[in-house]
Amino acid sequence: MAINQILPFGTAAGANVLAPADYQALASRNAGFSAGTAKSKELNTVWRQASFVAAMLGQYIADKSGQDVLDNGDLAALQAKFVAALAASPAFTGTPTAPTPGQGDNSTKIATTAFVARVLGSYPMMVSIAAVPTYNAGPLMIAEAGEMWLWTSTAFYTGYRSPLCGRPLLGHTPSPFVNEIDATGGLLSKAAYPALWGYAQEAGLVVSQAVWAANIGAHYFVDVNSTQFRVPDLRDMHFRHTGTNADGGARALGTKQLDASQRLQGVLGATQEIGVGGVFAALPGTTTQFAASPTSAQSFTQVQMDTVRTSRVSSETRGINVAFHPRIHI
Repeated sequence: MAINQILPFGTAAGANVLAPADYQALASRNAGFSAGTAKSKELNTVWRQASFVAAMLGQYIADKSGQDVLDNGDLAALQAKFVAALAASPAFTGTPTAPTPGQGDNSTKIATTAFVARVLGSYPMMVSIAAVPTYNAGPLMIAEAGEMWLWTSTAFYTGYRSPLCGRPLLGHTPSPFVNEIDATGGLLSKAAYPALWGYAQEAGLVVSQAVWAANIGAHYFVDVNSTQFRVPDLRDMHFRHTGTNADGGARALGTKQLDASQRLQGVLGATQEIGVGGVFAALPGTTTQFAASPTSAQSFTQVQMDTVRTSRVSSETRGINVAFHPRIHI
């Protein structure tokens, strides 16, 4: 440990010094002692005030610089040690200020709050999803989600959220990512997911429970109570764009459409009778009645086909497909 040889004088309890009020009122304090005899108490007070302040500075230099402070009269060495002590990471208190570095400064200068605010206004700040601020601090990069969130203010929500909030997703992991929830008709807390609840209201996708239940598979939400809302159940759904189409008319955002097969019709014409060798041919004067031979008395109604009369073999008509977990971006 560094030593300090600049020592205080007259600091013991009951020291022979003037009381502060008496020293303040001492006539010689301003003009100095004149010719004659000076009282020891008065001189001791002068020496103590000078020495204990000097001792404090000496101890500060020794503590901060780690160098010995010697009573050797070397003023230049003492000054160098004092400068080193001031540069040794001071612990500021209160509200110290400093000059604001210029735009793009990349030096060892102190970065003021004005400098930091200017930088953050140009570059997104990286934060954890659990530490997203409740005030507008500019664009934020969410560490766990790897995406940028923006400050949003609407009639239904004010705060940070992803521009993708509310988007249906094809989940490719067993469990949802931190920025996803399962779209399987479950209940969510309005307090825990205010951004998603705000999106549902903004997009006009909030319906009654009865409408939701009658349209399972639609991109609809339900205002269950004051604390919870229900999310869509998108299981077993194929996505389709909105717009006009030949069989169903205009499609609105979030609506569901049932599956259907296009109607097929056809006619079987004259055919050969298997195993007999006869030919089915139209009877004279008709194109809809057939007989096994031109002279046969037995006729046959024209054979027709129509898929609308066939029984269903599945609950849906579909092509080859691959399954993903239905999810929604929060």
